[in-house]
Amino acid sequence: MLNNRNPVYREIDAACLPIEGRLPPGLQGTLYRNGPNPRPGEASQHWFLGQGMIHAISLGGGQAIYRNRWVMPQVNLTPQLGKANTHVIAHAGTLMALEEAHAPVLLGPDTLAFHGHGCMTGRFTAHPKHDPATGALVFFAYAAEGRHTRTIRCGSLDARGHLGWETCFEAPFCSMVHDAAVTARHIALPVLPLAAAPGLDEGDALGFAWQPGLGGHLAVLRRGAYGSEVRWHEAPPVYAFHIANAWEGHDRLFLDLFVYDVPPLFPTPGGVRVKAAPARPCRWSVALEGRDPVRVERLHDMGGEFPRIDDRHAGRPYDQIYYASRSGVEQVGFQAITRLDLSRRAIDQFDFGLSASVSEPVFVPRGDDAPIDDGWLMSTVWRPEWAGSKLVVFDAGHVADGPVAAVILPQRVPDGFHGSFVPDVFLDLEKSR
Repeated sequence: MLNNRNPVYREIDAACLPIEGRLPPGLQGTLYRNGPNPRPGEASQHWFLGQGMIHAISLGGGQAIYRNRWVMPQVNLTPQLGKANTHVIAHAGTLMALEEAHAPVLLGPDTLAFHGHGCMTGRFTAHPKHDPATGALVFFAYAAEGRHTRTIRCGSLDARGHLGWETCFEAPFCSMVHDAAVTARHIALPVLPLAAAPGLDEGDALGFAWQPGLGGHLAVLRRGAYGSEVRWHEAPPVYAFHIANAWEGHDRLFLDLFVYDVPPLFPTPGGVRVKAAPARPCRWSVALEGRDPVRVERLHDMGGEFPRIDDRHAGRPYDQIYYASRSGVEQVGFQAITRLDLSRRAIDQFDFGLSASVSEPVFVPRGDDAPIDDGWLMSTVWRPEWAGSKLVVFDAGHVADGPVAAVILPQRVPDGFHGSFVPDVFLDLEKSR
């Protein structure tokens, strides 16, 4: 999925961008997207290894502005600083560019300038979770004591960015734990058999291989507890990069995740790559007391990736998942935006066509007091006949109707990973705390 044929090499600023349709009047803020983008002359054997680049599209007053910057200044590109190429979020008045093998990189929200690493050191997840009730940021890290170690670290930063709770525990093996489930009281981490394989060529496989014989495990730990209190549950020997949401109810912990029978992009320990079918949305659950095996329920057959929700309801029961999906089983990458209504187990989808490339959809509420899932979806999309990508805006409740507006960007945004929409007022409030 990495755009090797036409990667973006230029850092530019562009204002007064052309707009198709009409941007919603209340949409005021910036969509930040992060992804791997090799610098000129650099080769990247694996999609995950390019240098992080932030693409920022700011909206307001019916206008749009674009800016893109590599996360790391050229002088700071060292192995110790990592790639910072997977996600970008706002917390405690600043931006955090994230990946899972190094500490966060802090950026200026307006300039995207490099601001160092703040208080965090060591490994840090690309998928921390905001607690909407407290403003805390719950994080974790696998291989926390060094490459291929079994230690998992969990903790949280408060709303001001100060380190609070932190603890560690040992996993049965070193698994690539890309995402975790967080509820109001617990964190749950899937330890699945995409596991360390030191004998592999690290440049191509990142030192990890598919080893289903190791089995699957789900670690559940109460937030604020010592690592020694972790409970282990047997899980299927499958893999999931991303978790849509988690919550507690009826004495059980539930998590919705996108599950592969075999993960893409990674080989077996012998170096053999197996063709992977798209991930399918599934629901796992375990009892909050005891150590029962994971119960599994298939949510829908429409596969895809990069699930997002209305983040105001993270850690609580919810109704809708938004994700990128494919036009057909044989397609590579993603060409469509899909909404999965969990109450009806039905989908609402818009397909941009077989040759399109669609990024993760990001949900933006229509207003601070809007009901759950009342808002907009934003995604960057590219087709071969377009000179650049487009930022498309959907009414989240009517995806099949197509975009209500599209901003024409001055260059292609390469296939990347994750992003966040940050309202203008959010950063102002964070700075005033």
